[in-house]
Formats: sequence, C-alpha cells, structure tokens
Amino acid sequence: MDPGSPTVQLVDYLRAIRRRWLLIVLFVVLVAGTALARDLSTDKQYDATSQLLFRSTDPAEGLSGASSGSADPEREANTDVELIKLGSIAESVRRRLGLAVSTAQLLEQVRTETGSNSDMVSVIARDRDPERAAAIANAFVAAYVDFRVRSSRASLIQAAELAARQLEALSPEDRAAAEGRALEARRRELEIAAALQTGRVQIVQRAATPSEPAVPRPRLTLALGAIVGLLAGLVLAFALEFADRRIREERQVEEIFELPIIGAIPPGPRRRDDDSVQREAFSLLAANLRAASARTSRVVMITSPQPSDGKTSVTLGVARAFARLGLRVIAIEADLRRPGFGNYITTQPSVGLTGLLAGYGTLGKELTWLDANTFEPMTLDSSRDQLALAVLPAGELPQNPQHLLSGAAMAEVVQEARAHADVVLIDTPPTAAFSDAVTLARLVDSVTIVARIDKTTKDAARRAMRVLRGVDVGFDGVVVTDVRVEAHQYGYYQAGPAAQPRSQQQVSHD
Repeated sequence: MDPGSPTVQLVDYLRAIRRRWLLIVLFVVLVAGTALARDLSTDKQYDATSQLLFRSTDPAEGLSGASSGSADPEREANTDVELIKLGSIAESVRRRLGLAVSTAQLLEQVRTETGSNSDMVSVIARDRDPERAAAIANAFVAAYVDFRVRSSRASLIQAAELAARQLEALSPEDRAAAEGRALEARRRELEIAAALQTGRVQIVQRAATPSEPAVPRPRLTLALGAIVGLLAGLVLAFALEFADRRIREERQVEEIFELPIIGAIPPGPRRRDDDSVQREAFSLLAANLRAASARTSRVVMITSPQPSDGKTSVTLGVARAFARLGLRVIAIEADLRRPGFGNYITTQPSVGLTGLLAGYGTLGKELTWLDANTFEPMTLDSSRDQLALAVLPAGELPQNPQHLLSGAAMAEVVQEARAHADVVLIDTPPTAAFSDAVTLARLVDSVTIVARIDKTTKDAARRAMRVLRGVDVGFDGVVVTDVRVEAHQYGYYQAGPAAQPRSQQQVSHD
C-alpha cells in the first residue's frame, strides 16, 4: 500500500489518537470543566421577547394623498430597526418603568433580531429579574410605536393647520365658493389621516415572563466545551505526533530502514536474562541470523543509529542464544567510546581489545568465558562439552579510537576470531555520532541494526542507513528492542515461568 495514500494517512491519524487518547480526554475534561465552572459562577439572566411587524404602506396614505414608499426598501428597513434603540426611546422607557440604570446601560440590555425573509422584528430584553425583562421588552416596543405614530402624524397635523389658517384668511363669500369648500375638505381629510396614522408598525406579540434563564445554560455550555476541548485535544495530539520524530511502531521500522525485522526483543532484566519471553526472542533472532550466516555471514557487526538503542544487550543476548545452540561464539566489544559489556557481565582482568590492538597479549588469553545459562565467568575444561561463549571486553579506552580500529591489527583480531568461532559478533558505537561503525563494517560479513521503540528517531535511522549503505556490506535486517509482547507470543512451547510484568522489569540500554 502506498504510504502516502489517504487510507494510510487515516490509519496514522487513528494511531495518533490511540497513542495520545489520554491527552485528548484531559483537554475535553479541562475545557468543558472550565467552561461549566465559569458558566455556573455567573448570575442567571432572563430573556423576554416582544415582536413588531413593519408594513410597507400605511392605511391612511390614501386619505392624505402622500406616499411613504422608498426607492431603497432594504435601507429603510434597516433604519427602522436601528431607531428601536434610539436614545430618546430608551430614556422614555427608563422613566416609565422607574429603572435605576442609565440610558446607556439600559440599551446594553436590549437587542434586536430580524428575519432574513420576514418583516418581523424581535426586541429582546435581558435582565436578572424575569418580570422586569418582560416589562422592559414591552415598554420598548410600546415607546417605539408611539414614536413612529407621533412622527407620522406630525407632518399631517402641520398640513391641516396650514389649511385651517388659509381658510381663516378667506372672506365668507370665498369660503362658500368651490375653492373654499375644497380647502375645507382637504383640511378634514388631513385631520382624519393624522388620526388614523399607525407609523407602519404594529405590535404583534408582547413579551411574556420567561420561566427559564437564557444564561447560564449548563448543558449547552458543557456540550460546547466538550466539543472545543475535543478539537483542541485532537489538534495538539496531531501536532505532537508530527513533531515527535521517534519511531513508535514496528511498521515504521521497516518503512524507514527499508530492511526486514529479524528480531523483536521485549524489555527484560538488566544483568540476568532469565525472562522466558526475552530468552525466546533472542533464540528466534539467533535462528534468523544463523540462517543468514549459513549463506554468507560468520562475522556480524551489531550497531544502532544512536546511543541507548539496546545494541549491547542484543549482542550479548544473541551470543548466549548461539551458545545454547552449541555454536562457538565470540562477542567483541569494539565500542571504545562508551563500552557497555560491564553493565551486563562480570569480566576477568584483561588488557581487552585495546591491549590486543596495541600488541599486548593474544586473543585466546584475553577472552573471558561465560556460562551460557548463568552468564557467570567460568573456566573451560572442555569447551566443546559445555554451553559457553567467549567475550573480548574493550579494555582501557584509547584517546583516538578511530585510529586504533582502522589499523591492520583490528583486521587481524577479526580474522583470528573468525578462525576460532562459528559466529563472531562485534558490538560497535552508534553510527549517529561516530564513524567507527563504518570502519569496522569493512571487516565483517554482514550488519545487524538495532532500533528501539519510542527511543530511536527517524532522522537518526535515515542517517545511519545513508552512512552504512556507502559500505559494500550486506544487511541481515533490523532488531527492534523494547517491544511490548505477551508471553504466549514466544513461550508457547516453553514450560518456564511466564514473563514478568513490565513494571517489574528493567529496561535494556546499551
């Protein structure tokens, strides 16, 4: 399957959610809880709603002979709505209800809402007292209607008064004439039209006293807080997943190294490999390496992209597994930077590898023999009749390890070890910081790379492969350490004790 396909990306997202589900849940609880606590700490507020209906024409327009139509109805409608919250109207409401708030504060309590396809306008008043909220909403619509009616009547009354003054200026004969009678009729029409004015607005619903508070609304707040927390948690989880450069799963190992996984080693005891699950894992790894060795390899270099990936514990673990198969094994500690054999075994006094490279001693005398069952030092009476493995410790650390390992003496040590053993394992420094592994890779038959779950980074793994692929050497594959496995995955045929819980184990390091 193409790694860049949408299906694989979706699977990656789901894995990120699974790995970081606790963080996501924490964000949901935190955001929702904070929102709910803040909501419950606020005073209850009640919303009361009155509704107005705006008309495009007034019934009295036919009598007055005037038209209130506008060239821009939308603009006129917006103006009408804005007039509802006019300061003079708010002041009128404040005085009528005897409210102990300023006009500006009262206006902050009132809002208007209009429908997209309707001439209805809702006037909503919010207050801590539900009865007062209803009173404010009703007072606002009543004051607004009065304002609109007075505004509409004003011009008609003014026109009627003008007609009346004109009639008074006429003589009795002129009043009785046709012109006087028409003026009198016009005056009466204007007075009737003024009396019938509605301001093109009507109260269609008065506010009732609300029974439920508009705020707080705990259920809605909790639901919205949970949604926001979930989204924030997912965003953070995906961001952390993208920023996290560690290899998290075995499938990523094969994708990044472009090599097969030949061993999966669970965490186990630091000094004594008496864990049945780990022992079976090393046995399987030894079998895989032996299959490769039967074809091409006898000297195997074991390295890792970076420190603490577990290469040293893998070297000694698979060496013991080889010894249990009855093979002659020599494990050489060629990590002259941070040797780690001493963390797992007790070695006898020896000049070690550095002493041999400096011309002191012989390989046979400097080897430390270990019992493959107990991992304790032993003296060989008959090496062919006992399960034993030989270890060559690093010895005293030199000032220039690279110079020492690249000399002809190192090649001679490897050749001599090859002649005395069925399998030679060489533990080298990590490839990320030093070039020692590249130098030693030229002396071996194959390379085994160790990567640790949740520790080895993708960048270090890619750098290691770029460095090692420049050497003409074969790769056995990748050994993955710190893999979480169940006992039955390796111990089906074994009658030994079950694997210890992870909490009782010591994690393997270099």
